[in-house]
Amino acid sequence: MKELIVESKTIIDAPVNKVWEVLIAPKFIRQWDSLPEDFADYYLEVGREIEWSGSSKITVTKMVAHEYLSMSLFLAKWGLSPSEVNISYAYTISVSGEQTVLSVKIGDFGALPEGEEYHMTYAEFAEKVLEKIKALAENRA
Repeated sequence: MKELIVESKTIIDAPVNKVWEVLIAPKFIRQWDSLPEDFADYYLEVGREIEWSGSSKITVTKMVAHEYLSMSLFLAKWGLSPSEVNISYAYTISVSGEQTVLSVKIGDFGALPEGEEYHMTYAEFAEKVLEKIKALAENRA
């Protein structure tokens, strides 16, 4: 089975703590991704689940403040059980001089029957999300 992993990054003219806030605060997440209507304004933390009426679920699996955020993704429409797929979003933050580098890695979609399609869709998603996060962190949104 071929690995299908999306990887992308952007350079942000904002401090690490601002980028981190945009990643974990619901008031910002709602501007760069979707959250269920009934999701309260809780900051993301390990174990926090975001569920859309049984159709999909994201679970925060690992966090290192100002450095790393990982979340597992499960969509019911895949027709597989959660134990059969291991798809995650991983955001990594690093510093380069006075700028912040935000990298995202999404996948592996290789286990999915329509993995190539999901890979392409999430490649577009990654680019859009990074642009929005960058704009929010730089106070341009």
